[in-house]
Amino acid sequence: MKKNSDQRWSMIKAHFEREAKSFDKNFFKVAPFYKETIDALIGALPFPENKKIRVIDLGCGTGNITQALLKRYPQAQVTCIDLAEQMITMAKDKLSGFKNIKYWAGDVRDFPYQEKNDAVIGSLVSHHIEKKEKTSFYRKILNALASGGVFYTADIVLGSNDYLQKLYINRWKDFMRQNISEKQIAATLKKHKTEDTPSKLIDELSMLRSAGFKEIDVIWKQHYFCVYGGVNKK
Repeated sequence: MKKNSDQRWSMIKAHFEREAKSFDKNFFKVAPFYKETIDALIGALPFPENKKIRVIDLGCGTGNITQALLKRYPQAQVTCIDLAEQMITMAKDKLSGFKNIKYWAGDVRDFPYQEKNDAVIGSLVSHHIEKKEKTSFYRKILNALASGGVFYTADIVLGSNDYLQKLYINRWKDFMRQNISEKQIAATLKKHKTEDTPSKLIDELSMLRSAGFKEIDVIWKQHYFCVYGGVNKK
């Protein structure tokens, strides 16, 4: 089983290394509501805008989330993490006008979560982590948060039954049809099937609770796409 998991992560890394330079151009054609998602994620952070918060951006990609974060929190210190080195390169270029950013290329499961942070945020990362690992991973994040620190992630979540899941996929396809061909849609869904392991939202919230998070909430949701998380109340 571990061999299969390692192969899947190698596939994911190769995918994002290969597509990093064209990521922004293509991503917004297949990811519905992404501006709303970013606004919901950053808007959920409960800190004064002039505070010098410490933040980890899980799966930073080309830097879109960190860019939005730093526009609201210009004093923030951010650690950007991504599996693909080419994504890190793209993020460095996009965020070159900002200060206080560190970069770490590697698997988010392997990052040394040692320093205490005010927030950990993520975008389309959790669905890559298998359900059996999720609670342990969320516990690592919890331990990397200061008291009162928050974890919020934007991700895909399965429908709670077959009908809803089919509805979610169909709505996603409707969005993609406005931007790309049926052949490209089929390729996107094939990658999704082979690389991604999303869970039901109710299970995600349960795993956050099991990891020790409090005040767990769903900040925003539209069919397959969701922003959710919780607070470290220790």
